[in-house]
Amino acid sequence: MPASQGVRIAIRSARAADQARCAEIFLDGRRAAFPWQPADRFGLDDYYDCVREDIVLVAESDGAVVGFVSLDPQARVIHNLFIAPDWHKRGIGSALLRAALDRLGGSLRHGPAELACAARNAAARAFYERNGWTPVTAASSQPDALVLYRLSRAG
Repeated sequence: MPASQGVRIAIRSARAADQARCAEIFLDGRRAAFPWQPADRFGLDDYYDCVREDIVLVAESDGAVVGFVSLDPQARVIHNLFIAPDWHKRGIGSALLRAALDRLGGSLRHGPAELACAARNAAARAFYERNGWTPVTAASSQPDALVLYRLSRAG
Protein backbone atom coordinates (compact mmCIF):
# COMPACT_ATOMS: atom_id res chain seq x y z
CA MET A 1 0.00 0.00 0.00
CA PRO A 2 1.54 3.33 -0.94
CA ALA A 3 1.83 6.10 1.61
CA SER A 4 2.92 9.66 1.04
CA GLN A 5 6.50 10.76 0.35
CA GLY A 6 7.36 7.59 -1.57
CA VAL A 7 7.11 5.36 1.50
CA ARG A 8 5.72 1.92 0.76
CA ILE A 9 3.97 0.23 3.61
CA ALA A 10 2.05 -2.98 4.09
CA ILE A 11 -0.78 -3.26 6.58
CA ARG A 12 -1.28 -6.70 8.07
CA SER A 13 -2.53 -8.45 11.17
CA ALA A 14 -0.05 -8.31 14.02
CA ARG A 15 1.90 -11.43 14.88
CA ALA A 16 3.24 -12.46 18.27
CA ALA A 17 6.72 -11.42 17.11
CA ASP A 18 5.44 -7.83 16.58
CA GLN A 19 4.31 -7.29 20.16
CA ALA A 20 7.58 -6.00 21.61
CA ARG A 21 7.99 -3.45 18.80
CA CYS A 22 4.37 -2.33 19.14
CA ALA A 23 4.89 -1.92 22.90
CA GLU A 24 7.90 0.35 22.22
CA ILE A 25 5.92 2.45 19.72
CA PHE A 26 3.04 2.65 22.21
CA LEU A 27 5.32 3.77 25.04
CA ASP A 28 7.12 6.38 22.91
CA GLY A 29 3.83 7.64 21.51
CA ARG A 30 2.13 7.99 24.86
CA ARG A 31 5.06 9.85 26.36
CA ALA A 32 5.05 12.26 23.40
CA ALA A 33 1.25 12.63 23.34
CA PHE A 34 0.93 13.28 27.07
CA PRO A 35 3.86 15.58 27.93
CA TRP A 36 2.02 16.89 30.99
CA GLN A 37 2.27 13.42 32.56
CA PRO A 38 5.48 12.18 34.22
CA ALA A 39 7.31 9.88 31.77
CA ASP A 40 7.46 7.09 34.35
CA ARG A 41 3.64 6.98 34.48
CA PHE A 42 3.81 4.84 31.32
CA GLY A 43 5.46 1.45 30.87
CA LEU A 44 5.94 -1.19 28.19
CA ASP A 45 3.40 -3.49 29.86
CA ASP A 46 0.67 -0.89 29.29
CA TYR A 47 0.53 -1.95 25.65
CA TYR A 48 -0.42 -5.53 26.51
CA ASP A 49 -3.17 -4.37 28.87
CA CYS A 50 -4.60 -1.91 26.32
CA VAL A 51 -4.82 -4.32 23.38
CA ARG A 52 -5.63 -7.56 25.19
CA GLU A 53 -9.10 -8.01 23.60
CA ASP A 54 -8.43 -6.06 20.40
CA ILE A 55 -7.53 -6.90 16.84
CA VAL A 56 -4.15 -5.29 16.13
CA LEU A 57 -3.02 -4.29 12.65
CA VAL A 58 0.54 -3.17 11.98
CA ALA A 59 2.09 -0.96 9.33
CA GLU A 60 5.32 -2.41 8.04
CA SER A 61 7.98 -0.81 5.84
CA ASP A 62 10.93 -2.84 4.57
CA GLY A 63 10.22 -5.54 7.15
CA ALA A 64 10.08 -3.15 10.13
CA VAL A 65 6.92 -2.39 12.10
CA VAL A 66 6.47 1.40 12.06
CA GLY A 67 2.99 1.75 13.55
CA PHE A 68 -0.15 -0.04 14.70
CA VAL A 69 -3.85 0.37 15.27
CA SER A 70 -6.00 -1.67 17.67
CA LEU A 71 -9.73 -2.04 17.40
CA ASP A 72 -12.79 -3.81 18.69
CA PRO A 73 -15.00 -4.71 15.71
CA GLN A 74 -17.96 -5.74 17.89
CA ALA A 75 -18.08 -2.35 19.61
CA ARG A 76 -17.02 -0.56 16.37
CA VAL A 77 -14.29 1.29 18.29
CA ILE A 78 -10.72 2.13 17.42
CA HIS A 79 -8.78 2.05 20.69
CA ASN A 80 -5.19 2.93 19.80
CA LEU A 81 -3.31 4.36 16.84
CA PHE A 82 0.42 5.01 17.20
CA ILE A 83 3.21 5.61 14.71
CA ALA A 84 6.94 5.44 15.49
CA PRO A 85 8.24 9.02 15.92
CA ASP A 86 10.58 8.87 12.91
CA TRP A 87 7.68 7.81 10.68
CA HIS A 88 5.18 10.60 11.41
CA LYS A 89 3.67 12.67 8.59
CA ARG A 90 4.11 10.01 5.90
CA GLY A 91 0.49 8.89 5.53
CA ILE A 92 0.90 5.82 7.71
CA GLY A 93 -1.69 6.87 10.30
CA SER A 94 -4.27 7.55 7.58
CA ALA A 95 -3.52 4.17 5.99
CA LEU A 96 -3.96 2.43 9.34
CA LEU A 97 -7.25 4.27 9.92
CA ARG A 98 -8.54 3.11 6.51
CA ALA A 99 -7.51 -0.48 7.26
CA ALA A 100 -9.22 -0.32 10.66
CA LEU A 101 -12.40 0.99 9.03
CA ASP A 102 -12.30 -1.89 6.56
CA ARG A 103 -12.27 -4.26 9.56
CA LEU A 104 -15.17 -2.33 11.11
CA GLY A 105 -17.34 -2.68 8.02
CA GLY A 106 -15.83 -0.34 5.44
CA SER A 107 -18.92 1.52 4.29
CA LEU A 108 -20.09 1.96 7.90
CA ARG A 109 -23.35 0.27 6.91
CA HIS A 110 -23.44 -1.30 10.37
CA GLY A 111 -23.35 2.05 12.16
CA PRO A 112 -20.76 4.68 13.00
CA ALA A 113 -17.25 3.98 14.18
CA GLU A 114 -15.91 5.70 17.28
CA LEU A 115 -12.63 6.56 18.96
CA ALA A 116 -11.53 8.72 21.87
CA CYS A 117 -8.64 11.14 21.91
CA ALA A 118 -7.03 13.13 24.69
CA ALA A 119 -8.58 16.60 24.64
CA ARG A 120 -5.15 18.17 25.18
CA ASN A 121 -3.57 16.29 22.25
CA ALA A 122 -4.11 18.96 19.59
CA ALA A 123 -2.00 17.21 16.94
CA ALA A 124 -3.95 13.95 17.19
CA ARG A 125 -7.28 15.78 17.25
CA ALA A 126 -6.34 17.71 14.10
CA PHE A 127 -5.26 14.45 12.44
CA TYR A 128 -8.60 12.74 13.14
CA GLU A 129 -10.58 15.76 11.98
CA ARG A 130 -8.54 15.93 8.73
CA ASN A 131 -9.46 12.28 8.23
CA GLY A 132 -13.20 12.98 8.48
CA TRP A 133 -13.87 12.22 12.15
CA THR A 134 -16.30 14.52 13.98
CA PRO A 135 -16.04 15.33 17.70
CA VAL A 136 -19.28 14.45 19.46
CA THR A 137 -18.26 15.59 22.93
CA ALA A 138 -16.82 18.95 23.84
CA ALA A 139 -13.21 19.27 24.87
CA SER A 140 -12.72 19.75 28.59
CA SER A 141 -9.89 21.50 30.36
CA GLN A 142 -9.46 18.59 32.77
CA PRO A 143 -5.94 17.10 32.44
CA ASP A 144 -7.06 13.60 31.41
CA ALA A 145 -10.25 14.56 29.54
CA LEU A 146 -11.10 12.71 26.35
CA VAL A 147 -13.00 13.82 23.27
CA LEU A 148 -15.20 11.18 21.64
CA TYR A 149 -15.00 11.12 17.84
CA ARG A 150 -17.42 9.48 15.44
CA LEU A 151 -17.25 8.64 11.76
CA SER A 152 -20.72 8.12 10.35
CA ARG A 153 -19.79 7.86 6.70
CA ALA A 154 -16.76 6.60 4.87
CA GLY A 155 -14.66 9.54 3.73
